[in-house]
Amino acid sequence: MLWGLFFIIALFFPTRALAEGEFITNYDVDYRVRSNGLTRARMNVELVNKLSNIYASEFTLSIGSTNLTDIRLETVSGPVEPKIVLGSKTTNITVVFPEKILGKDKSQKFTLEFTTSDFSRRLGNVREISIPKLAKSESLSSYRLTLAVPAAFGPAATLTPAPAGQTAADGQTIYRFDSEDLYQTGISATFGREQWYDFSFDYYLTNQNFYPVNTEIALPPDTAWQQVLYETIEPRPANLRADADGNWLAAYRLPAGSELKVTATGSATLFLEPRADYPWGINDRVNYRQPQKYWEADQPRIKDLAATLTAPRQIYDYVVNNLIYDYGRLDSAPARLGAANALDNQNSALCMEFTDLFIALSRAGGIPARAVNGYAYTDNSSLRPLSLKQDVLHAWPEYYDESRQLWRPVDPTWGNTTGGVDYFEQTDLNHFAFVILGADSSYPIPAGAYKTDSQPAKNVRVTFGRSLVPNPAVELAIDLPKESLAGVGLNGKILVKNSGNAALYQIPINLDSERNHLNFQIAALPPMASTEINFSLPITSWNSRFTETLTVSTDLTTASRQLTVSPAYRLIFGNQPFRLALFSFAALLVLKLIHARLVKAKPVA
Repeated sequence: MLWGLFFIIALFFPTRALAEGEFITNYDVDYRVRSNGLTRARMNVELVNKLSNIYASEFTLSIGSTNLTDIRLETVSGPVEPKIVLGSKTTNITVVFPEKILGKDKSQKFTLEFTTSDFSRRLGNVREISIPKLAKSESLSSYRLTLAVPAAFGPAATLTPAPAGQTAADGQTIYRFDSEDLYQTGISATFGREQWYDFSFDYYLTNQNFYPVNTEIALPPDTAWQQVLYETIEPRPANLRADADGNWLAAYRLPAGSELKVTATGSATLFLEPRADYPWGINDRVNYRQPQKYWEADQPRIKDLAATLTAPRQIYDYVVNNLIYDYGRLDSAPARLGAANALDNQNSALCMEFTDLFIALSRAGGIPARAVNGYAYTDNSSLRPLSLKQDVLHAWPEYYDESRQLWRPVDPTWGNTTGGVDYFEQTDLNHFAFVILGADSSYPIPAGAYKTDSQPAKNVRVTFGRSLVPNPAVELAIDLPKESLAGVGLNGKILVKNSGNAALYQIPINLDSERNHLNFQIAALPPMASTEINFSLPITSWNSRFTETLTVSTDLTTASRQLTVSPAYRLIFGNQPFRLALFSFAALLVLKLIHARLVKAKPVA
């Protein structure tokens, strides 16, 4: 009797429904991660006969990795030679039992060991361990799993699910997990709380018109989960603004028939926990619940489906479990299908469809949601594929978490392709956001999409890097006349420019003089961005006369401007040009009177 059980990384499921009534299986699995990142796996497997007239002659494990080394297989009779078949993404290992064991409750036991580099990864400043979830099977009786990591890794920054127990021995930290937890989610552990990326982007702009045009490019912005510092942007933009979604848009003016290459370099720091200094809130919930192109939240089919999925987690699980990633579409320039078409073509989805469907279902259910396009680090394009063709970018959604009052990123694409690693409960440090699409499902376009036919295809370069030091700097100026009339209101402007390499938040602006004390606050100011603050000084009495210094200040710098206020008569008569003009006018008037008198006195002939 041939019976098989497939194992995908740590994902078990039976190959035949008939086997459910013939055997029960018990697993004792131990993963030991070494300091070099390799993982030694040891799997003790027991097959117990449920019927008296059957026996297991072979057993196959399919492991979702092609990077297995030092494979060893042993039964109760001793070492046996495994049958190994290498697939495109899996390694199938078959044990042929040398003995036929008959009888109810009799069992075959074997141990499989191997080493792999696919379970643990060193990614720049971070160590990640990912073991997908266990698919529950009625033939599975018990499943015990332990994970051992070097104590030098330090405490886990994140660990999902919570282990049932934790011990320390022989320089290792050992975590024990219950099988019921592993049915719900795979094991995901992160050691290290932040990741650093260096980047260099090229933007190619062209104006084929016979007149100049203004245009914008999208620079990767700060979010609650990342801080972006810029070393250079050449040429410098005329200005930089933040839109409603938080995108940073740099403005350029292109002369008629011209081309322009813009290069931006810098460093991004990604965080496991949201930043305390970043404004988390949402400005317009209604706007993030509206249907848009690709997010057909008003279509009856999507509305009916959303009515059965009342929480973001349910929507995530539905998308992960019902769409199938179509690797074949990556060979061409795939069109974006949108949410409605994704439901009609569930076997042909890319990251765009996983994202669009999550957003449409969320919005149809009244949950604010939006999309993110950006860079996602992957060292395995089968388990963690990228789909956007511009420089092989990635797309993932965010939903607004009302309980925490912040946007939370999730990745249903990788939740699907990794066989169950949970990308809902905990974000990782591999997703570097370039643009956020909420107010518009297609704009702005991300770095990597600003191309011309004659330019190279690779315009986005991202590598693990170092942490840049924020260099905050602000330039201030006061736009105000030097002199003013008493008894008249006076309006002015405070000019503020962020000349540093990092965005500034909750910036206090103080305007002080002997007679005035005004306070303002700027919520956010991206690097290279400028803004103006209008102010009015109170009206003084008509005969006031004074000179004072107005000082505008922040925590970083100050600027001053002198103001003289005079009564109207003093300002008029104390003004030298005015006095000269008045004297000239008086002289002319006197001369005219003399001339008139002389003309009148002249006798008539």
